[in-house]
Amino acid sequence: MSVPRIVIGVLVASFVLLGQTKAPGIIHVYRDKLNQGKAVHPTVSCDAFPVAKIQNGRVYTMKVSAGRHNFTVGDSPNGIDVDVEPGKEYFVRIDFAANASFATGASPVQVPADQGSKDIRKLKPLDGWYIEAATCGKP
Repeated sequence: MSVPRIVIGVLVASFVLLGQTKAPGIIHVYRDKLNQGKAVHPTVSCDAFPVAKIQNGRVYTMKVSAGRHNFTVGDSPNGIDVDVEPGKEYFVRIDFAANASFATGASPVQVPADQGSKDIRKLKPLDGWYIEAATCGKP
């Protein structure tokens, strides 16, 4: 094999490996269908940037860069950190505490992939006008 072919092969392999490390992860943000609070659409933020207002019984799927992302709901500073790995899927459910006010009582909960994938099968996609950003604030 000639030297130029070896060099080209190494370059191609390098670009393929670099492309794999830059692959985004996928996050599904969803809200189970509840009888109470149907008209409330809590705003979900990722890395302090509003992403979507989550409707009752809907799911929003977005691609995010690998790394740690912080999800919050409404004005609450309390949230969860999701450590995203390239090419993997993550599920964030928006829950309301039993005694909470629907205007302020929502919080994000990371759900295991097997449970989250089952949960979102019965949900509809979020209506487009409730989407505020296509991805998280971090590039």
